[in-house]
Amino acid sequence: MTPAISSSNGASRRAAFAAAALASLLACGTEGASSALDPTTAPPPATTTTTPPSPAPCSAAAGSCDAAPAPPAAVPSPLHVRSLGVGGFLVEHGTDALLTAPLFTRPSMLAASTGLPVSSDHALVATRLPASSLANVRAVLSGHAHYDHLLDVPAVMGLAPQATLYSNVSARNLLAAFAPDRAAKCAGKPAQAATIARSRVVAVDDPGASTIDYTNCPEKRPPGAPLEGTWVRVPGAHMRVLAVCSDHPAQIGPVHYGEGDVDEEECTPPTNMNEWKEGRTVAYLVDFLDTKTDLPVYRVFYQDAPADSPVGHVPPAFLADKRVDLALMCVGTYDHVDDASPVKALEALRPRYALGGHWEDFFGALDAPPRPIPFLDVQAWGTKARAALPDADEPRSMFRNGAPVPYRTTLPQPGDTFDLPAQ
Repeated sequence: MTPAISSSNGASRRAAFAAAALASLLACGTEGASSALDPTTAPPPATTTTTPPSPAPCSAAAGSCDAAPAPPAAVPSPLHVRSLGVGGFLVEHGTDALLTAPLFTRPSMLAASTGLPVSSDHALVATRLPASSLANVRAVLSGHAHYDHLLDVPAVMGLAPQATLYSNVSARNLLAAFAPDRAAKCAGKPAQAATIARSRVVAVDDPGASTIDYTNCPEKRPPGAPLEGTWVRVPGAHMRVLAVCSDHPAQIGPVHYGEGDVDEEECTPPTNMNEWKEGRTVAYLVDFLDTKTDLPVYRVFYQDAPADSPVGHVPPAFLADKRVDLALMCVGTYDHVDDASPVKALEALRPRYALGGHWEDFFGALDAPPRPIPFLDVQAWGTKARAALPDADEPRSMFRNGAPVPYRTTLPQPGDTFDLPAQ
């Protein structure tokens, strides 16, 4: 999510946006607010698998000895999650990893709102997200193409050479600036030092190959696109992705930052943050699949902008075989949709656990203590979210930084790690 006013709207609106942008761009939770909502106590259990008991000796008196009883299946290892700040989460299971688009480059409010030149700090991304952390990343998700989701993704793709980005046509056109075979119109314009193969950038809303499910928002379905969505297998991984039609609210009253589409391929990445137009917004369902049975072991939902119900909800048909284990929800501008509450979205999804991301003010220095967006009631989000997910409905705790969390939903700090037990 990001703020609204393109550079073409004029200087008179820039001043208004600069005054209010801080209050709309982000999401929430301060260190104090988060810790108050999320006390921790004891370390996690030492084991995560079940050892079957030894079978009784076989004898004629005991009956047939033809077949030994099959040992119970091992309990899957926990789903491991690391909060990277803003909308970034690294989600790992076995040798497969999913990354939701992170942001480490932090342009000032003035630069982001007035079009001053900004470029991704690739060296900073490499420091904050070293290649060793990305060795198993096979999928990167971005639900829309605002700069706070996509600006650092080219650097991430360079560090995770096996990853495929799933986003929209606007994102694909923006990242065409990094293609090794840029459009003919780009001749004579400087090319990027590192390239990204076109095959690694998937636009789930491509008019000729849409995979988005539009069941809950048929009015948003473009001509020719199917109504029902399609699972997409992630190359080189035991993972699959389903895109679900979603939306992005205006950030400051009727003002919608970065609204619209990027309709043509870019030759160079924009340095004006207003030009990272959001495009069609989607949410995602991701399955981590069993290596032997190909059945879902863990199911993760990711939404990087809140939407009015039922837009952004996953149709029940896609949830019939497996409950959602983890919902990664966007807290920013939650008060602009669904009566200022996340309850409808969480009740429709019924996840076992939920994490609220995209809450901190990312105009400040990266190393400064994270602060919430002013005027957004973080405590209310946590209270309402927890009311939607009663603790008694899930007896097993997730673990935050090695200690059990007494709630099923929480607001992470950047750097927090979580382990979620199997269902």
